[in-house]
Amino acid sequence: MPYQIASHPTLSPPRAAAMLSFLESFYRTSDTESAHDQYVRSFTDDATLIMGPKTANGRDEIRTLRHGLWTHVAARQHTPERVYFGGEGELMLYGTVKYVLRSDPGNEVEVPWAGRVVFDDDETEELRMRFYQVYLDPSAQSGRK
Repeated sequence: MPYQIASHPTLSPPRAAAMLSFLESFYRTSDTESAHDQYVRSFTDDATLIMGPKTANGRDEIRTLRHGLWTHVAARQHTPERVYFGGEGELMLYGTVKYVLRSDPGNEVEVPWAGRVVFDDDETEELRMRFYQVYLDPSAQSGRK
């Protein structure tokens, strides 16, 4: 399964299994163009999403940014590889993402990426991100590469 993420169990916080399960589901949703509402529900109401040079604050802006991410992309497939925990509710991860661009449907582009996630502190509700920043070459999904 390409969405399975590895971590080192002795360095993992108590909610590590829940965080990994969340991320595996999140990237599956992220790779489904029609899943805009489900994607947005992965964030708190006041979350910040930073995708390269673009920043979205709150669910409405995150929804708009997400729609924009699919403008030039016909399909994509994340392969998250490893996660590194930075505390009880914070982590960084890296992997690759493969894109098929609308302008070149016969060609697949593979790009390395990394991300930083900070989960909401409320442990009584299901996990949601309050901060997510993605580091990748934005030209890959713009159709300019």
